Amino acid sequence: MYPIRAVENAIIRRIHAARLPYLRFVGSYGGELMGEWQTVYRAVPAVWVAFDGADAGRALNTTRTRWESVLRFSTVCASHSPRAEAARTGGPATAGALDMLADVAALTALYDCGLDGVGLLEPGRIRSLFAAAVQGQSLAVFAQDWQCRVQVRFRAPCERPLPAPGPDSGPDSGRPSGSYLPPEGVRLPGLAHAEDAGPLPPLEGLALRYWCKPPQDPATDAPLLEDRLTLNIRL
Repeated sequence: MYPIRAVENAIIRRIHAARLPYLRFVGSYGGELMGEWQTVYRAVPAVWVAFDGADAGRALNTTRTRWESVLRFSTVCASHSPRAEAARTGGPATAGALDMLADVAALTALYDCGLDGVGLLEPGRIRSLFAAAVQGQSLAVFAQDWQCRVQVRFRAPCERPLPAPGPDSGPDSGRPSGSYLPPEGVRLPGLAHAEDAGPLPPLEGLALRYWCKPPQDPATDAPLLEDRLTLNIRL
């Protein structure tokens, strides 16, 4: 499925690795701002990363096995000060939520997360999460939206899942880890059961064989003619 957790964790690691001197907490949002205010006070200045949803995916190929979608995230910056204005703009001993927002944006904007199939994080709107309850507690909370395009590959309906990597798979075993198994119930020539088949190597060519004089048996008789096609494209 879409790498939601991987992207969220990559954003958290990116902010954590920057070691912002004022930051007390950075992590995944779990409804902290809706809980007890004492818990919020102990965490701020804090940055939470939240997954906001995904757009409807679109197929990228005719077999509908490759899909692209847009994932949306938010970074929520919260600061506290006895003076409400200092919580927002900062002061001599306080990191303001607006400064935190700028620092997090500098780390997150156009970040590729180091993940295959994940595009750059693009900035979206900035929202103030001020509410009567928040203002009464001298908290300043702002959220920055982010989005990135992701591409994933799904298993075709007739394609069997590959076995988990193990000592009998990989480049040294003669069984490539990136190959395919035959569809369920399909018996390859020379195998008594479909389960006896290991992963097939990547398709590199085709052989077209012709038996022109029946009743020749393709299973035992050599073909009269044979054409071999070498594929110069990667499937």
